[in-house]
Amino acid sequence: MTGKKEIRKRILQLRNAMTPEEIATKSDEIVRRLTGLPEIREASVLMVFLSFGSEVRTDGIIRWGWENGKRIVVPLCFPEDRRLMPCLLSDFSELETGHYGIREPKAGLVRAVPAGQVDVVLVPAVAFDRRGHRVGYGGGYYDRFLPEVPKGVRIGVAFCCQIIDDIPADPQDIPVKRIVTEEEIISPSFPAGRPSLPNSAAMSKQNCP
Repeated sequence: MTGKKEIRKRILQLRNAMTPEEIATKSDEIVRRLTGLPEIREASVLMVFLSFGSEVRTDGIIRWGWENGKRIVVPLCFPEDRRLMPCLLSDFSELETGHYGIREPKAGLVRAVPAGQVDVVLVPAVAFDRRGHRVGYGGGYYDRFLPEVPKGVRIGVAFCCQIIDDIPADPQDIPVKRIVTEEEIISPSFPAGRPSLPNSAAMSKQNCP
């Protein structure tokens, strides 16, 4: 079975090979699909990761949320204990470059929002499989955070080249309810917490550069 480190290396190579134009076009389609989901449309508090590098661009869903009366919260990371804190965001001018080169709320503008108030969490990852399991960047931030929002709908956001056959899941892993790519909306059919089944874990390269 392919390990998470190898998955991370291969998928990041694929994603980083995309041009800025491809990233922008595919991100716009992902935002369009996201805004059509009932979970998103009915949410009052929407937590959105602030994209960096070759990730799906999330500024569009943030703007849509403001225009539609949503409270937008974004993660503030604390590297010393690898945890995330949801913070209210009202304008992009409230952001600065923080840890790991990721945008985050400016120190004087941090407004924490209780995790229990979050209706939907958009979850980033290096890779997802079709059961909703994910490979992150290795820091464990979302692994620690997601149990704090048991009632929040977890929606993975990724390009189609980040969807692979199988990810080795640990017992504590929390799968997402949906995964939205530029090509499809995936609704995992396996029960939450079902252990990973060994297979070839071949990488899917459909629609990838």
